[in-house]
Amino acid sequence: MAERLTLSRQLDEHAARRRLGRLGATALEPAWVALWAAPLGMKGKPPGAWLLGAREMQRALLLTGAELPVQAERVHAGVQLTGATAPTLEAIQRLWLWERMATPRLWRIQALDTPPTPVWLPCWLGYRAGRKHQLTVISGLSGEVLSMIKPLVLAGLESAHRQVQAGDEKTLPAG
Repeated sequence: MAERLTLSRQLDEHAARRRLGRLGATALEPAWVALWAAPLGMKGKPPGAWLLGAREMQRALLLTGAELPVQAERVHAGVQLTGATAPTLEAIQRLWLWERMATPRLWRIQALDTPPTPVWLPCWLGYRAGRKHQLTVISGLSGEVLSMIKPLVLAGLESAHRQVQAGDEKTLPAG
C-alpha cells in the first residue's frame, strides 16, 4: 500500500481554540484522520479538485485545487485515527453525486478512474463537558465543522480506548 500523504495544517492552535470556543468547546487537541483522496476532473487532464472520503462516510469533503496541500514532515503531534477503508469507484461516484446535489452549480468535472490516494487530514477535536459530553471536529485546513467525519473520529477514539484498556501500549496512536 502507498504511504499516506500528509495534508498541511493551515489552522494553528490559537485560531482553532477561538473557533472551537465559539462552538462551545472548552478543551481541544490536534488529530489526524486517515482518509482517501479521489481526483476529480476532465478525462485526459490533471485533477481540478479532490474528494476526501472513505467507504464508511455518507458524504465526502470537497477540496478544490489541482494539487493537494501536502506538507513535507510526517504526522507528529496529536491523535492518529485510522480505520477508514478505501472507497470503491462506485462509492466515489456516489459521494460525488451527493456533493453535486448539495452544492448546486454546473459541474463539468467528474470522478476520474484513478485509485484514491491515502491522506492524513489535519483536524482539531473540541470537547465540552457537562450533562452530556460533546465532541466537535473542525478542519485543520479551513476551520469548518466536519460533521461528516465525526462517526469516523468517534470510532477511532473508541478503538484507541479499547487498546488502552487491553494494555497494548505499543500500538497506541501517537500523541
